[in-house]
Amino acid sequence: MYLRRYARIGGQPTLLRSLFCISLACPCVALCFSQNGSSPGGALEIDKAVLPTPINQPPDALAQVRHRQDRITRQNFDAANALRQRQIADETMKLLILARDLKLQMDKLGNDPLPDKLMREVEVIEEFARDVQKKMTLTVRPG
Repeated sequence: MYLRRYARIGGQPTLLRSLFCISLACPCVALCFSQNGSSPGGALEIDKAVLPTPINQPPDALAQVRHRQDRITRQNFDAANALRQRQIADETMKLLILARDLKLQMDKLGNDPLPDKLMREVEVIEEFARDVQKKMTLTVRPG
């Protein structure tokens, strides 16, 4: 009675179900081995050479060194430009102070002719302004 109760599962005999599962499993196992490129005996079947793709490849040492040098060069040029901009700002402030002082001195004179000292000061301010203008047009760039 024990055997009859467990002999049939789902209305089919257990032996038939086992044979059916084995008949389905054998082609699946064979298909898996053929897709992996290795046979059940352990021998490898090489169909084609496996080359790493450029997408998955890490950069070579030379490319890493070049990238590092480019980054350092860019940082150095950025630092030089920042220094140049600070110098331009300082010189511009000095230029404004000189121009304001010259204007005050000229206002004190009124309609009198300008003394030689003020004329030299005007020339110095003009030369200083040209230097600041040249520095404003220059930009330090890599390579």
